[in-house]
Amino acid sequence: MKVLVYCKYFNFKNLLDKPKIETFVVNLPQIPKVGETIVVERISAQKQFVIIFEYIVTAVQLNASKESTDTADAQVNACLNHCWEGTSNFKITNFLEK
Repeated sequence: MKVLVYCKYFNFKNLLDKPKIETFVVNLPQIPKVGETIVVERISAQKQFVIIFEYIVTAVQLNASKESTDTADAQVNACLNHCWEGTSNFKITNFLEK
């Protein structure tokens, strides 16, 4: 399933900064439910290591019409729960059940 993720996050060093919005597409074995976790691993181009992001799903919207094969099956809102550096090779995405 192709899922479009919208994530709003704040700069914890300066909470008065305007929140940033990040959008990305992930392929998951199933559409997540509210409260479930999405884990995304990305490689840092500058530092050459893996950064692991953990997002909690806060809302889910299914796409009723599939106009093209590039259209996402669902859109979810998520909040960044945790991120850390990893040492494994770059992987696409994992889906963790609650």
